[in-house]
Amino acid sequence: MALTVYVLAALVVVAVADNIPYTPPRPSYSAPAPAGPAQYNFDWSVNDVNSGNDYGHNEDRNGYDTQGSYYVQLPDGRLQRVTYTVNGDSGYVYFLAALVVVAVADNIPYTPPRPSYNAPAPVGPAQYNFDWSVNDGNSGNDYGHNEDRNGYDTQGSYYVQLPDGRLQRVTYTVNGDSGYVAQVEYQGEAQYSAYQPSPSYRPTPSYA
Repeated sequence: MALTVYVLAALVVVAVADNIPYTPPRPSYSAPAPAGPAQYNFDWSVNDVNSGNDYGHNEDRNGYDTQGSYYVQLPDGRLQRVTYTVNGDSGYVYFLAALVVVAVADNIPYTPPRPSYNAPAPVGPAQYNFDWSVNDGNSGNDYGHNEDRNGYDTQGSYYVQLPDGRLQRVTYTVNGDSGYVAQVEYQGEAQYSAYQPSPSYRPTPSYA
């Protein structure tokens, strides 16, 4: 009987504790009361030549009077600057002139920069000559090309050693408007190695 009374008493205590409202503890730190309107100023900027970052911000506040500006270097090379003021209840006021300049600049067509190098003007008809050749005994490569041009008169030839042993040579000329005139010649006789059939596959007999 005594055990039953103790259990009922514990339940009553828990029920009463659930109805007590929570009261948070008082903070140990009390913020100081404001001594007057805010007063401050700051000025910072970033200018990194390696990355191309160039931007900054400055502001000066004295009570309810605030003024400042911020700027950024745009990727197209222009510097965009916004200057603003806040006076009492007038709200945030910025100069529209900066935005108008940006809008007008966006309508300017892009003009690519002029090249710093100017190719020299031709002083007369082309004149040149060249001659080169390759002869490698290990790989069997044997070919070359030569050409001589004097104004509108061009002549030359190129050759190559063919796999069959012949030397193919092309001689050409270009005279004014005559076009490309070529003559093909072969030196030597074609040589073909005798046909040798490869041995057929014969399976090796196996013995158990």
